[in-house]
Amino acid sequence: MQPRSEGFYRAVSILVVALALALWGALSVGGLLQTNTFPPVQAIWEALSELVTRGYSGSPFYVQILASMGRALSGFGLAVLLGVPLGIWLGSSRLADAMISPFLTFMRPIPPIALVPLFTFYFGIGEGSKVALIFMTAFLYLTVNTAAGVKGIPHDLILASQSLGLTGRQIFSHVVLPASLPHILTGMRIAMTLSWALVVAAELIAAQVGLGYLITDATTFFRIPLVFVGILTIGLIGLVLEGILLMIERRVLHWRGKQ
Repeated sequence: MQPRSEGFYRAVSILVVALALALWGALSVGGLLQTNTFPPVQAIWEALSELVTRGYSGSPFYVQILASMGRALSGFGLAVLLGVPLGIWLGSSRLADAMISPFLTFMRPIPPIALVPLFTFYFGIGEGSKVALIFMTAFLYLTVNTAAGVKGIPHDLILASQSLGLTGRQIFSHVVLPASLPHILTGMRIAMTLSWALVVAAELIAAQVGLGYLITDATTFFRIPLVFVGILTIGLIGLVLEGILLMIERRVLHWRGKQ
């Protein structure tokens, strides 16, 4: 039996999503969905039109989106800047790993929502606390993934590089970095997903604008269609961000799977 092509599985994914949307539409037209439980398509469309034309809580819809994206990307960017170098150091030095990894292992299982009161106390109710909460979670996963990538490099490869007369800098740029890139990029994808998913939790800290604020505030007033619009928007933007990182990963790791 011949293996199926990548296009076949992509077509299956598209077909399943199309069927799910068609079922939702059919149930909506048949009047089988209630606005206050699972909103029909018409109610979602009306809520979206209201958001686009009138905004929410005095802010246009695009401002809500940009506020959340700014917080998520700021936390993610800081996590990349600090997490990747630290992960490489931990993966390269057993002493550094022994000193720092216990703290990372301790912090990783703690739910970010549990840290909201502490971050509010330390960073206030401004943007700093929201970005810091996103940064902390993304940083932990990215650092651990990067360290795992460096640790996974065969020691024989390093010894062979040294025997060829490569300097420490050359070994890092031509051996360590390329070999650990798959783990680093996977860690970045996980960190980006977590950063975007944490927007709702971060915006519990006295936010007055953002998709997380929109969802929690609309829930308070039982405006369920608006809640669904906020959730769907977060999901769609998350898909776009994931697609961008996947495209970067394919370009950077163009050699993977061709050996």
